[in-house]
Amino acid sequence: MNEPIRIGNTIKRLPIVFCLDVSPSMNWDVDDTSISPIELLNNSVNLFIREINTDGRTKSAAEVAYVSFSTNIELDSPFMPARNLDDIRLRTVERGGTNMAQAVLRSYEKLEDRVREYNQKGIRHNAPFFVLGTDGNPDDNDSNELQESAINMVRSHCDSKTGSNGIIIPFIVGVGRRVDKNTLLRYSEGFTNGFFHIHGNSEQTQKCFSDVFRVSSNSTKKSVHLNLSAGEIIDEIRITMNKGVADLDRELAGL
Repeated sequence: MNEPIRIGNTIKRLPIVFCLDVSPSMNWDVDDTSISPIELLNNSVNLFIREINTDGRTKSAAEVAYVSFSTNIELDSPFMPARNLDDIRLRTVERGGTNMAQAVLRSYEKLEDRVREYNQKGIRHNAPFFVLGTDGNPDDNDSNELQESAINMVRSHCDSKTGSNGIIIPFIVGVGRRVDKNTLLRYSEGFTNGFFHIHGNSEQTQKCFSDVFRVSSNSTKKSVHLNLSAGEIIDEIRITMNKGVADLDRELAGL
């Protein structure tokens, strides 16, 4: 059950859902380093929460929920204020695939429901954030129809013409060398037209992963602080994220 919405808090809220892959391959080694993708993901999500909690206004605005997935949805947490969150420590499942579309659709359902709650209570809100972190390909359990539904859901919500109540900002992160680039590019099409792809080895991989989530936290802060129309806010955040994608591409080119 979500934590009750506090009416006395007049700050515009910002709901965020992390949709995170916990399939077995997320526990495999990353090249020459001993840190696994799931450890990178845990560390970076926790970094994100700490970063946004350094800003008083963002800390009061952000509400975070988690959806984790393998073949099935493993975790479907309520929304909690970012300031009340402890570090998350997800573990991979022993057996399973990557049923990504089901988890994406559930994440968007959660965001839509939360926005509906805000509207019913007359609470203003910023454009919600959706953060997908995955290392692999969609599972065979993901039918083409389900995958298309999930992709269309993401794309239909990130158009600046959608209106303030329809925008959900997608933040797509691929982990490892086996990522299905075509699928993740389709999820990011229409917004950044590129996803954050973390691969390689050694300490540079860990730094890149942390940098990705710093871009996300900076975009979150920008969303809270900007006093612009919905279209102007989404354009500003798109610029921040596009720069992050380009910077990361240049950094990884040196691996």
